[in-house]
Amino acid sequence: MKIVFKSEEFAELNFVRNYEEGFSVAEKSGISESVYEVDYMGIRSRNHKIYCPGIICSLAEGSLEKDLVQILESDFPYLQMHFELSTTGCLYQPQAKAEVETVIYKGMHSLLFYPSLKGKLYYLKKANSFSVEIELSLDFIRRIFHGDLEVLGEFGRNIERNLPSIMGGKSYPITPAMKQIILEIRNCSYAGSLKKIFVEAKVTELLALQISQINMFETSTTTLRQSDIDRLHHVKDLLQKDLNSHYSIEELARIAGINRTKLQQGFKKLFGTTIFGCISDNRLAEARRLIINGQYTTLAEVSGIAGYKNPQHFTAAFKKKYGHLPKETKGA
Repeated sequence: MKIVFKSEEFAELNFVRNYEEGFSVAEKSGISESVYEVDYMGIRSRNHKIYCPGIICSLAEGSLEKDLVQILESDFPYLQMHFELSTTGCLYQPQAKAEVETVIYKGMHSLLFYPSLKGKLYYLKKANSFSVEIELSLDFIRRIFHGDLEVLGEFGRNIERNLPSIMGGKSYPITPAMKQIILEIRNCSYAGSLKKIFVEAKVTELLALQISQINMFETSTTTLRQSDIDRLHHVKDLLQKDLNSHYSIEELARIAGINRTKLQQGFKKLFGTTIFGCISDNRLAEARRLIINGQYTTLAEVSGIAGYKNPQHFTAAFKKKYGHLPKETKGA
């Protein structure tokens, strides 16, 4: 079992991470730890890993002077609890078009599953970042739920069917209780078997908080009233007319006259995409129109119009949406 990591820019960051079957731990105590540090070309990080049977907890702290892109490929099913505490955010973009992509911004978390990893992982530049990734074996998740993943709803059914899935279909806000548990794991002073018991209990508690919050959000979604639908269409029209706008969610909620939660949940329910997804789609559509009409001189110019500083990222997003490269667009 392994994950191969490759860098598009730095061969020095290429490596292979090997895993024991079922994330087993050889030590008699049932727990082991490692610390890995990197200081290279503006990438500074300290990754503290804690290994327990069925659990690998990675606490990563550091800074990025620019965006980091890694190409991932695994040969085993991948289940992860992911928390972006003080980073700018990250994006996992699968190579297969049919698979869902994972987007996690600062202060958000996700519970995700992929039959295998094969795609690109983007970390956005940020000083003083802190993120936590907790990898779980399928044996572990089945054991704590006594083999019945139906309690996880569609997410659990997708795991059993070996289909890619994000519980709740998106990322959710990290609560103070979640952050407290993460800090308790990071600052734990126990050692040996006592630490194993402690970490297993805290990871299980953290997973329970994730599942409970996601279930609460899903069940709280109500039927939209016509007045809400009209307000949401107004927001969508506003975003389409002003492609260079940098409205915050709070500003859009104020313009629409509804609260932030109703704006975000209602927009996704009504239009099948997030507000940021809508902005991205609008900008890509405008870039495509400019390419077809020959109204640009360089790829960097049109990628900037689409809101991408890196032309490679724009090209990847364009191909994912339209199925071909910008240079292959009719009229280009």
